[in-house]
Amino acid sequence: MNKLQLAQVVVFSRHGIRTPLPNTIRFLQTATPKQWPAWHCSPGYLTTRGGALESYFGDYFCQWLQHHQLELSAKDVYVYANSLQRTVATAQYFTLGGFAGLDIPIHHKYAIEQMDDIFNPVIRNNSVEFNAAVVDDLRRYTGSTQLIENLDKKLMPAYDLLADILDYQHSALYQQYQCKFSQLPTCLDLVSLEEPILQGPLALGTAIADAFTLQHYSGFAKHDVAWGMIDTPKQWQMIADIKNQYINLLFKSPVLAKHMARPLVELINRLFKTRQHKLAILVGHDSNIASLFGALNITHEPLPLQFEGTPIGGKLLFCRWHDSKTMQDYFSAEYVYPTDEQLHNATPISRTSPPQHVKLTLSNLEPNQQGLYLWDDVVQKIAQYLS
Repeated sequence: MNKLQLAQVVVFSRHGIRTPLPNTIRFLQTATPKQWPAWHCSPGYLTTRGGALESYFGDYFCQWLQHHQLELSAKDVYVYANSLQRTVATAQYFTLGGFAGLDIPIHHKYAIEQMDDIFNPVIRNNSVEFNAAVVDDLRRYTGSTQLIENLDKKLMPAYDLLADILDYQHSALYQQYQCKFSQLPTCLDLVSLEEPILQGPLALGTAIADAFTLQHYSGFAKHDVAWGMIDTPKQWQMIADIKNQYINLLFKSPVLAKHMARPLVELINRLFKTRQHKLAILVGHDSNIASLFGALNITHEPLPLQFEGTPIGGKLLFCRWHDSKTMQDYFSAEYVYPTDEQLHNATPISRTSPPQHVKLTLSNLEPNQQGLYLWDDVVQKIAQYLS
């Protein structure tokens, strides 16, 4: 970047490879008569493999910063994670890989396994008016007259694939509802201080897709990954699209995204405004990344070499660049993430085997020829959102 110096970076990271969540495991046991492979970590915890990959990523990222001549001491680095094992552990491994030997504390607000409000994508307004606005927005988002029936129609082949893999017709869930997987009843509840509660094939399919993906990333034997019944990249994309659509619907759709992302945007705004730290690393969840995209109107092309829309271990980089000749500051954003193959093979991320870098676009703002945005324009955009 000609004549520009990297002056400040805020990284928002999704946690690394984890085990299935406790609620997911409860769903999984009803959806198939088959025996699920066992995990060797507690539900929802970062795995050792996930930690190793984060450590590799940290080392790569430190080299990336050195390449852009951002010199750091321990006091220049601030690390803040949601108060869950998988997010705190991700921050620890990433920091160890990138800044081994530096005394950099990992900040988190609560005891482990208590959600921090900043990272918690919950409903904070359960008024009748807000609920109606959310439902209307989801209808527009999916082009549906009821709620999400058009989205379910698009996902029908993926639902059918899941049903075949699960042997769903012989499951306890089928005995309860006596209907096809794709016809499970759908409903949405918006409860104060809880995440949006969606029931139906999209929600259940997301839990199952998550479990299969985590098996794939965790190096399970081929016959244990979806019982050996996913054979092609096309099938993996179909499975991943169920979860992608769920994340987009509940956390990236405009009304919900702007509602949920506010505490996180306020934190990022403070970090840039105070300039106390040259590097801030925040560790949360895919729901946070999706809500940041939706709230700030961030777009990007389809992610190369990945099936997930918000890849596990992926990182949003928000960068401030300084032009010492004009004394002007500029903003850039990119998505840096491991490929599906790097996760599946536990490939060390390095300069010779780098993660993917995808440039992000801010809608309604015009970049310059280098793809950068005027800092003041971005500040104004965030101020408008927070007003």
